[in-house]
Amino acid sequence: MQKKHTPAMAIFGSSNWDIAVNCYPKVYETGKMIAQKGYTLIYGVGDVGMMGAAYSGARSAGGKVLGVTIPVLLKRQCADPKIFKKGELKLVKTLDERKKIMVTNADVILVAPGGWGTLDEIGTFGVRFKIGEWPERPVIFLNYNHYWDGFLKFMKQMVKDKAVRPNQMAFVGAIRSPKKLFKEIERVKKQIAKYKK
Repeated sequence: MQKKHTPAMAIFGSSNWDIAVNCYPKVYETGKMIAQKGYTLIYGVGDVGMMGAAYSGARSAGGKVLGVTIPVLLKRQCADPKIFKKGELKLVKTLDERKKIMVTNADVILVAPGGWGTLDEIGTFGVRFKIGEWPERPVIFLNYNHYWDGFLKFMKQMVKDKAVRPNQMAFVGAIRSPKKLFKEIERVKKQIAKYKK
């Protein structure tokens, strides 16, 4: 008998509390909504910053979580590893392995406000999708408080300047309110399908 697929969303974002001050409530609400819709939240572990906000929101709604990280970040970003139930924490050796597990086990990827690590992760999605190593799936920027405005504009400029083809941006979506998440996911799914024809 085939095991039933449990839908999942992976979230990437800063572990820095400074960036979380203004965006925390919306990211918390996003995590809560994900759980309420029956999705497992996959995240990079930690009870701080953007990832901590999403984790707390999902937990508040009784949602399932899967934390994926490397040992050194577990020590830095998670005050108490005992918060995880059996099967909810996966330790890997490298950040590349962490990214791969998070992305390939998710139906949707969410990008919360973040810094260098988050930018690295965004680049990885684009390259892996482009060469076909990972199947494309919606990547939704949580553009809360207009955080990603400049970056989203830059991505459009890359297409305009023909550095990136339009079909290589098909997976990108963005929202400014958690309430728009599921509508935007459906829009991006259609966009991906359109370019695959």
